[in-house]
Amino acid sequence: MDQDGTSNSNSFSNRLIASVEDLKVYFHSKKGLLHSVDGVSFDIVDGEIMGLVGETGCGKSVTARSFMQLVQTPPGVIAGGKIRFKSKKTGNQIVDLLSLTENQIRELRGERIAMIFQDPGKALNPGLTIRAQIAEVFQEHRENDVFEKAKLSHVLKGFIGVVLKKYMRQETNLFIRLLLFFPPIRSYKKKLDKAIDKLVTEALAETQIPNPEKVMERYPHELSGGMKQRVMIAQAIACNPDLLIADEPTTALDVIVQARILDLIKELQKRHKTSVLYISHDLSLVRKICDRVAVMFAGKIVETGNSDDIFKNPKHPYTKGLIRASFMTHERGKLEEIDGINAT
Repeated sequence: MDQDGTSNSNSFSNRLIASVEDLKVYFHSKKGLLHSVDGVSFDIVDGEIMGLVGETGCGKSVTARSFMQLVQTPPGVIAGGKIRFKSKKTGNQIVDLLSLTENQIRELRGERIAMIFQDPGKALNPGLTIRAQIAEVFQEHRENDVFEKAKLSHVLKGFIGVVLKKYMRQETNLFIRLLLFFPPIRSYKKKLDKAIDKLVTEALAETQIPNPEKVMERYPHELSGGMKQRVMIAQAIACNPDLLIADEPTTALDVIVQARILDLIKELQKRHKTSVLYISHDLSLVRKICDRVAVMFAGKIVETGNSDDIFKNPKHPYTKGLIRASFMTHERGKLEEIDGINAT
């Protein structure tokens, strides 16, 4: 492994987009060190939907957040392991996500790896319009696309381009703000704003939101739960990422909206040819959407296989108990019991 976190290891199959190897994430607590993720390993094949399933508290979300270095440290600590990722944008270069610096991971986060969070009401900023929140993705990661959309590629490398880029990134000082009133630059600024509006509208339209032009001017509290989740998806797919992480994206939604969001994720995955890590405790949803499944229990992966194999012929006692509990195969009035930590 190089110092910059890159690797050219032949052990990383061409079929893979990511590989988690012996990941260990611990948390300091009053009772000592909590082994939230304890030696997790699994692969994500390029172009597939990989399910990570298990009961609440088993370490699914911590595993997902580790991909983007979003585990809060302290109290969390990455105690070991690697998460190798193949970025198509950098010529299929393989990087260890856990070895990257903050600046390096920020270049990938939101662009090559994106995440749909569990609760869009908390993930979206209540004080910003939908336009402002999706526009931030384009301003941060798709600068050239914005200039091209505005037909301003010819000014990108000059002094005017520097001024406009600072305006887009909201890095303006008094001098830059004064320059923005200069008639030619003011005209370019309007073109940039229109280009961003179009890109935001297109991203929202991809999620089948009605009237995206009106929706982008609203604030999160003005939208339903399903519409907020579609906004989150629009943010996530805006840069056409190589890997999309969906962390229980339908938990707070009713059954009908759940089905629509699942269909949308599957449709976008095929259209953009992206890979998806789908995290859930709901086996019925995982069975519907995922190509392969990894079953997680007490911080460990206990079983991995094709979706059909896992559900038709589970091998591990915990997987069997989880399926029986989930699909209500027991007698009415009785609950299926799972043995917990002793299920080995």
